[in-house]
Amino acid sequence: MACKMDGVGMSKGKFLLIVNNAETFWSHRVALAKSIMEDGWELHLATSNASQDSRIAQMGMIPQDLPPYSSSLNPLGQARVLFEIFKTIRAVKPDILHTITLRYSFWAGLALHLIRPTPPAVFTIAGLGSLLESGKPQVKAVRLLVAPLFRIAFGGKKRFVIFQNPDDAKALLRLGAVEREQCAVIRGSGVDTKEFAFVPEPDNEIPIVLFSSRLLKAKGIGEFVHAARILKSKGIVARFQVAGDAGVGNHDAVSPEQIAQWKEEGTVEFLGKRKDMPQLMAQANIVTLPSYYGEGLPKVLLEAASVGRAIVTTDMPGCRETVEKDVTGILVEPKNAWSLSDALENLLKDAPLRKSMGEKGRARIEADFTIEKVNAKTLSVYKRFFPFKEKAALKKAA
Repeated sequence: MACKMDGVGMSKGKFLLIVNNAETFWSHRVALAKSIMEDGWELHLATSNASQDSRIAQMGMIPQDLPPYSSSLNPLGQARVLFEIFKTIRAVKPDILHTITLRYSFWAGLALHLIRPTPPAVFTIAGLGSLLESGKPQVKAVRLLVAPLFRIAFGGKKRFVIFQNPDDAKALLRLGAVEREQCAVIRGSGVDTKEFAFVPEPDNEIPIVLFSSRLLKAKGIGEFVHAARILKSKGIVARFQVAGDAGVGNHDAVSPEQIAQWKEEGTVEFLGKRKDMPQLMAQANIVTLPSYYGEGLPKVLLEAASVGRAIVTTDMPGCRETVEKDVTGILVEPKNAWSLSDALENLLKDAPLRKSMGEKGRARIEADFTIEKVNAKTLSVYKRFFPFKEKAALKKAA
């Protein structure tokens, strides 16, 4: 494959990475970006307000601005996102692009039909969110509208879809949105096992149960608070902590009034958004995420396992893949605070079981979920498109 000079050194060509918001990039995809550049690509990062983030240029990437991310389904707002993605692809003229999240992948897939020549594209579906599960009228309407368009967005020989769990893959295969040969499951975005190093469980006088997530209803925050009440009513002594932002602007966010009421009640401690998650997890005895949201593969649970903590989560797509059932964690019924409280009670009363689950969870992360292994699988997906580049180069040379 021919290389070209980029003014600094040899480059394979232009790579456009599209991520819905900068925070997600820095928490989930920065290691992938480094791998892409180390593989020889000139990397353009398109995300919210990219040009205002000096870290992007300092890393050697070229920033491309997208509108601030919003979970709103407002048609005008989504039309703007589609237009900005189209403009970015047309301006950058990438040799290959990779888009993260269902919504941005969908818009990019549609935009590519207006781009000539059309570059190879990889779409990562990091969970289906509420699209296939929610019964809300506006979500149902969107589902009916966009489902037939999935095949248009994701279909084609130069397209490849990465799912983070097999349930999501099966769901879109059933819809006819993708073909079996053009998709694969790569579980999660990888865990930095040095940052989230194994730490033996602390000998807390009062054990700590940690919930870490945005405060969205579908993340199970209500069930967590209810489970804490149940356990305290039984005389179980424990601290129940919540770390995460309020999810402002999300249609599923818990109201400020409800959060204020929970704080006043005092059953659960609200720590706010934290940047010291490795330390916070190391101080906890159990980490839980009783989510019934359409998760891809909750990174917080993989990070907790890396630290060596027993996990309690729901038997739901994405969540169930983070544990080996009853070996590294416990699966509970979604939307069921009693099921959650039973699992937490069992672990709170059984320190040897927590220790065993934590050690086996760490071993599982090292075997299958490290950043290095996950990124290597992703880079192998990019390589499947190299023949297209070679053919294009030969045709141009002729």
